[in-house]
Amino acid sequence: MEYENQCAAYPHEFLMTNLSVFHLLVPLVALSSDYIYIILAASLGGSILALLWIVKKARITCCAGSKDTALIKAHWQQAWTRSKFLLMGYAISAGIFLLGWFVASSQADPNMFDTLLAVFSWIAVIPLIFIVFALFVLSTVSSARAKRGEFPKKSALALGSEAE
Repeated sequence: MEYENQCAAYPHEFLMTNLSVFHLLVPLVALSSDYIYIILAASLGGSILALLWIVKKARITCCAGSKDTALIKAHWQQAWTRSKFLLMGYAISAGIFLLGWFVASSQADPNMFDTLLAVFSWIAVIPLIFIVFALFVLSTVSSARAKRGEFPKKSALALGSEAE
């Protein structure tokens, strides 16, 4: 039972590792480097690979013949549901950045282009920062619940296992 609870907490810990490394640590390194765009692109790529791993585990563990229990399946699915918010944050930030790019492109003065692009870049990061911190808190709570053997709230698998 203790092993099952540890396995159920792993998806949330994996998501928190993704958030810590690719959204906090690597961007700090990038800001102190001359290769900021390359490092940030690698960070985004690493984060997307981690999210793909989460979706793979959420889908595979739900297939028939899987050895994972309903508790583990439910927590992988919850980690994927939460990961969708991160993807939405990427989309919102990209939309704000593209809006800034179009506004900056309409400027005749090249200095104004650079200034507007810098301002919109910082504004574009704000929604992503809020989502990352919210996901970190939610994943910490979910990890603690998983370690106690509790199903995620509003889980269809949890409702099905109570009926058994």
